[in-house]
Amino acid sequence: MSLPNLHIRSPFPDDIPALHAIMSHPQVAETGLHLYTTEYSDTVDNFQKSKPGVHRLVGVLDGQVVAYGLLRQNLRPRLRHTGEPGVYVHPDHWGQGIATHMLEKLLDLADNWLHLWRLNLETFSHNAAANHLAQKFEFELEGTKHKGGFGNGRFHDIHFYARLKPPNLDSPRIQLDPSPLMPPLNLPAERPSITIRPAHPDDIQDLSAIWQHPLVCATTLQLPSQEIWLARQRLGEAPPPGLHRLVAVDNGRCVGLIVIHQHQNPRMIHSGGLGMMVHPDYWSLGIGSQLMAAILDITDNWLDLRRVELEVNTDNPAAIHLYQKFGFEIEGTHTLHAFGNGRWTDSYFMARLR
Repeated sequence: MSLPNLHIRSPFPDDIPALHAIMSHPQVAETGLHLYTTEYSDTVDNFQKSKPGVHRLVGVLDGQVVAYGLLRQNLRPRLRHTGEPGVYVHPDHWGQGIATHMLEKLLDLADNWLHLWRLNLETFSHNAAANHLAQKFEFELEGTKHKGGFGNGRFHDIHFYARLKPPNLDSPRIQLDPSPLMPPLNLPAERPSITIRPAHPDDIQDLSAIWQHPLVCATTLQLPSQEIWLARQRLGEAPPPGLHRLVAVDNGRCVGLIVIHQHQNPRMIHSGGLGMMVHPDYWSLGIGSQLMAAILDITDNWLDLRRVELEVNTDNPAAIHLYQKFGFEIEGTHTLHAFGNGRWTDSYFMARLR
């Protein structure tokens, strides 16, 4: 549908009242994961500040701002090929093809200027218009996050779409390697006596060594070049709201870490993201199970989380087995999710629901 009177450009300060009218509209809030109670001062604060990796556009129809689009580029070094577009249109202008034009502009930015060749898009499963738009632009459904969001009095499932336009996969540098990573075989003669406790700044040296270990990096999104200053920053400062960390300790040595981050978005506060790592010297000794049991006690009996979610490389069968043991189920697969250790890997997104 041609819209000759639609002009798409970057936002100006004078656009803020119209942008607030869009984002605070209850019908728009039902299509996303924000609240329509967002106050005007929050909108001013949001749009007067540029944010690294965030690219924003507005749609102007006959001189009136009627749509807002953004593209978030993932700034983690191993995920910089990915981005996430989003489009919001004032309900008075639904059904006019504005969302199509906005998304088309965002995809041009991703493809031809930022070289983002994996784009993620999340929609509510019941939002037929959004799902149709995703499929129109060749986004493919990778899975469904069950009870991923709450709104209008009930939980909603979230479809996870991806659009892939990778470089030539025949290139020696870009290869998807499905072979599983093998754990080290230098197991101790006796099973260690492990204590689980909250993380402490004294653990910085041990945790930094784990984060830097090549095998840990290969099974997570860490980098072997990670300096100790980052560990000091993570553990030396007060954790952000919703973050809870436990460590596994063997004779004073910190050998594992597990983290749950409760989402602070009010419409996702029933859920949290889980991450864990164990030093490869201690793989296959049941330490992951001890950490999982301890953190799930917190999620279930203290935080009352209804959904705990995580991502795991598909070439990590030991971790997948551990998560399934604790009731996590595979909801979908992120294709060509991350690059590391000289290869591309897919990842499962999994969740445990109560």
